[in-house]
Amino acid sequence: MPADIRVPIPAPGEYLQLYFNEMVENDGFGLALDFSVAEFDELAQMTDLQVTGAEATEAGVAVHYTVSWEAFHACDDRTVGRENARVVRGTVDGCDWLFERAAPSAGRSTVDEF
Repeated sequence: MPADIRVPIPAPGEYLQLYFNEMVENDGFGLALDFSVAEFDELAQMTDLQVTGAEATEAGVAVHYTVSWEAFHACDDRTVGRENARVVRGTVDGCDWLFERAAPSAGRSTVDEF
């Protein structure tokens, strides 16, 4: 499996936010995004991801996105949630933007529970 994610550079004038939203839903670009939310709450589950903007330069592109999450705390009988902003950057490589694959989130084991 390749270590990097290649995204074709769109034609000039293309609306980049929409372009990357479609890439998240339909192509492998999502592999470059960080979907982890456990750092906010150990019970958190991601509920949504939205690309909020993108800026391209001659050197590369920055894609801004938010992850929404919720966590249900049964002892308090309440649900908490938030949105957190993130950015992923890609560099120009020929006719593509090159993004690093997001690092996998650290798994938990039963040892963590004790």
